[in-house]
Amino acid sequence: MRLPLFISFFFLFVLTGCESTSPLAPFNSGLPPAVPENLRVTTATDGVVILRWWENIDPEYSSYKIYKSINDSSRLTFYREVRTNFFRDEGLFYDSTYWYAVTAVGRNGMESKTSRVVSAKPGNNFDPVLPSYIVIKPVNFEGRLMVTFEWSKDDNPDLKGLEVYRSVIQGFSPLPADLVTVLDTITDTDSLALSPEVNYYYRFRISDKGGRFSEFSDERRVFLYPSIVKSFPVNDAALPLFDVFMFQALPHDLEYSIILYESPLVNEVWRSTRYRSSEAGDLFIPFMASYIGLNKKYYWRVAAYQPGESTPVIWSDLSSFQITRFN
Repeated sequence: MRLPLFISFFFLFVLTGCESTSPLAPFNSGLPPAVPENLRVTTATDGVVILRWWENIDPEYSSYKIYKSINDSSRLTFYREVRTNFFRDEGLFYDSTYWYAVTAVGRNGMESKTSRVVSAKPGNNFDPVLPSYIVIKPVNFEGRLMVTFEWSKDDNPDLKGLEVYRSVIQGFSPLPADLVTVLDTITDTDSLALSPEVNYYYRFRISDKGGRFSEFSDERRVFLYPSIVKSFPVNDAALPLFDVFMFQALPHDLEYSIILYESPLVNEVWRSTRYRSSEAGDLFIPFMASYIGLNKKYYWRVAAYQPGESTPVIWSDLSSFQITRFN
């Protein structure tokens, strides 16, 4: 029996309608997207220029390219690619004029012509701000004395650096002669003419590229510890298995640990628990690395910590030994 014609069409519609269809290919007219319009400078201050332009509603738009030049309006070169209709340029100098243009890039990879060119010369209107944190720590690494710094740049887009002033006098007022370094990275060290067993006092301020300064920080104190003298085993010793390391503790409240390596630079194989002492004299730390190999050279050092801290303030020099027998 043949089905009526309208029923056949109904079944054909249902069967074909349930099948999945391939997604449409991205629209590609073979042309670049529209040129970005209304490019303008909305901010030009304290080392920052902010650009904005009308959002591109072209269906082929994918991203924008920023072109930039310094003190030259005719030779702009590619600088950044963004997907927003604004751009923030930081770290700029006050004696320079910056020129910008924008293009739009399509999903087909084609690029529009450049927008109109705009320029800005950032002013210097505000003093920089002190970092929200500054951490300083003393370090004696194999007899080399240094003070390490870690700090935050915070919202200082025209940052020149963190000025570091140092004195051995508590309560000092910083003078140009007290300036020891200017830090432009958030981690750095001071190792200039330092001496052990001396209290050093530090104060800091931020300088910007326009010659403005923050207020000075409060004073920070660090004490540089002397080196640790190791007693046993002596360097390059060949001896039976022993059960203690011995060295001279310092007359300061410190925690000590022995670290054992398979080579002078890497491969830590054992570390003792910490032992606390505040008196000078011989200190013995048990050695319980029973898996150590015979006739193999090992390297050891002492690490000393301020109580509760995770980073050593003293790293002794390395010395070596090897075990000749276990009894």
